[in-house]
Amino acid sequence: MKNKKSYIWNFMKTNKRILILAAFMWSVVLLSSVLISCKTAVLSSSTAVSLIVDDSLGVDSSIVETIAPYRKQLDSSMKEVIGYSETMLEKGMPESLLGNFLSDLLIERVKSTSHDSMRSLPVMSLLNNGGLRSSLPRGEIMIENVFQLMPFDNEIVIIELKGSVLMKLFDIIAQKGGMPVGGLRLVLNATSWTNAEIEGQVVDAEKNYILITSDYLATGGDGLSFLSDNVRYVQTGLLMRDVFISGIRDLTAQKKTINPKTDGRIRYE
Repeated sequence: MKNKKSYIWNFMKTNKRILILAAFMWSVVLLSSVLISCKTAVLSSSTAVSLIVDDSLGVDSSIVETIAPYRKQLDSSMKEVIGYSETMLEKGMPESLLGNFLSDLLIERVKSTSHDSMRSLPVMSLLNNGGLRSSLPRGEIMIENVFQLMPFDNEIVIIELKGSVLMKLFDIIAQKGGMPVGGLRLVLNATSWTNAEIEGQVVDAEKNYILITSDYLATGGDGLSFLSDNVRYVQTGLLMRDVFISGIRDLTAQKKTINPKTDGRIRYE
């Protein structure tokens, strides 16, 4: 998994206007620090001292006052309501409301933006529960909810695979007891699988299929190193989190709410 970054940094990457404001804010802080003293410092001696850095050090009120207007604008952007969920969405296995919603939304959005990359092949999507760091609440969904859910800068990738490679993936899904998937219907028996269909077609070891997933998983994360044995690897340049934010916004624009169902896409015999 890519290193976790702060919500503010991630959000500034998503919103250029906020990036400009934040850059200006920190420029003001830096300039203020420089103007405090223009004298040349001369080191006459040095002593190693251990300091405890905590709230007892206090806060520089002048800096707080300087950045307050920009922080307020950044906070208000994170609080923007982008959708409404009829119920709380939580992750789980073998399938879940949260996993189903995100996996299906992933296929829908990527098909609309990268249709040519699908090459009319059966398509499935894959996420990992470890990458879903929170739930989505019932009621209003804000941008900060999506950042809390997915704090990582994972890029969406499209990979073309032989059915024989996907069968190794199904083995892993069975061993884990389920993973968030879209476009796939998988029947499990204990820690193995007995039947798999992608968009209504029984998976054939010799045929090709499309897997939409994160660059983290596509490059071997979560024990999926065999995904490197692919026919084609396409970088979309789209961040997973950004696509979910735009997808939720579009639902709202269509006057729709978030209301997924569990449908037996992964089930036990």
